[in-house]
Amino acid sequence: MKYIIAIGIFQALLAAVLLLRSRYRKNADDLLISLVICIGLHLSIKFFIFTFVEDQQVLTMMNTFIGFCYIPLLYLYTLKTIRPEFISASKWYVFIPFIIGAIGYFSTVCVLSATSPKAYLILYWYNTISLYTLLPLDIIFSCGIIYLAINKLPGNSQEKKLIIQLASLFLCIGILGVSFTIFSSYIFELNYVSRSIIYTLLIVITVRIITYKNGALADSISNTGNEFLLFADHYTAASGTDDKTNSEVAIEPLMDCLDEKALVFEKEPFITQKRKEILSQSEMFKIVLKLENAMQKERYFMDNELTLDKLAKLTGANKYHISETLNHFVNKPFYTFVNEYRIEYVKEKLKSLSEENNTINILELAFESGFNSKSSFNRYFKDITTYTPREYLNLISKEAVVL
Repeated sequence: MKYIIAIGIFQALLAAVLLLRSRYRKNADDLLISLVICIGLHLSIKFFIFTFVEDQQVLTMMNTFIGFCYIPLLYLYTLKTIRPEFISASKWYVFIPFIIGAIGYFSTVCVLSATSPKAYLILYWYNTISLYTLLPLDIIFSCGIIYLAINKLPGNSQEKKLIIQLASLFLCIGILGVSFTIFSSYIFELNYVSRSIIYTLLIVITVRIITYKNGALADSISNTGNEFLLFADHYTAASGTDDKTNSEVAIEPLMDCLDEKALVFEKEPFITQKRKEILSQSEMFKIVLKLENAMQKERYFMDNELTLDKLAKLTGANKYHISETLNHFVNKPFYTFVNEYRIEYVKEKLKSLSEENNTINILELAFESGFNSKSSFNRYFKDITTYTPREYLNLISKEAVVL
C-alpha cells in the first residue's frame, strides 16, 4: 500500500507544479491546485502513519480529516467555472465539516500521544463519526456537482468533462466506502483492499487533472486554431504572398467582415510541425511581462488598428519574438491575447455601469474596447466567458439586486 501512496504523492506534486507554472491559468484553476495539494497532504500523512506507526488500532481506524475538503473545493471550482466572477470566499461555510474534522483529528492525536486509558474509545468515536459523515456528504454533493455541470456548463467543454469525471470518481469513492464499511466487519482483509482502491482512485483524480490542461489546449486548437490557420493559407494563396506575419494580421479584419456561418471549409488533415524555439524560457517570460504592462497600464488593446507590427513598435520588442512568445509560451495567437484584454475591459465597464444604474450600450463599449465589429466582439465574448454579452449583463444585474 505504501507504494501506491508514494505514487499518489508524486502525482499530486506534479499536478500542483504544472498548474502553478501555467502563467495564464484561469482563476478557477487555483481551486484545482488546492485540491491536488490536499490530496498530496492526505497521502503524505497516510504514508507517515503506515511507515512509522506500529499501533494496529491507529493503522486501521485513523481517518484523516482532509477528505472533508475535496468535495467543497470541487463544488467551488464548478461554481467558479460557471460564473467566472463568483467569489469563492462567499461560500466559506462549505468548509465547516472540514474545520470540525480537523479539530476532532488533532484532539484524537493529542489523546493518543498522552496514552490516555480512553484513547482507543475516543479514536473509535472519531473514526465512526467522521466516516459516517464524510461518505454521505461525498455521495450527495458529488451528484449535485454532476447535475450542475450537466445543466449549467456549455457543450462539450473540457471544464465540463473534467468536473463530471472528478465528481464521478469522488462518487465512486463514497459508494465504495459505504460498501466496504458494511462488509469489512465480516471480512477484515477488506479494510486493506478498500484503502488501496480509494488511494488508487485519488491517483486517477490527480492524473486526470494533469491531463486537463493539455486537453483544454487541444480542444481550443481543434475548434478555433485550424479554422484560422486554414483561412490564412487560403488568403496567402489568393494574395500570392508568403509573408506569415501579413497573413496573420489580415485574419482578424477579414473574419470580422464575414458571417461565421459562411466560413465553412472542407475538413483536411492539419499537421503542425514543432519548430525549435529561438528564445529561452526566461527571455519569453520577460517579453510576457512587458506585454502585460503594455496592456494593463498603457491599454494598447483599445487601439482598434492594433497589429503585431504596431505593438512591437510601441513596446520596443521584436515582432518575431512577440509572436514566438505568444505561440510557444502563452499558447495563444496574437488576436486572442489582445481580445481577452478587450473582453475584460468590457466586463469591468458593464459591472460598474450596472452598479451605478447607468444606461448601457454594449456595442458602444465593444467599439471603445478596440473591437471593429459586432460579430467579432460577440464571438470572442462567448468563447471567453461562455455567455453572450446580454446574458452576462443580465447575470450581473441579478447579482447586484441580490446584494
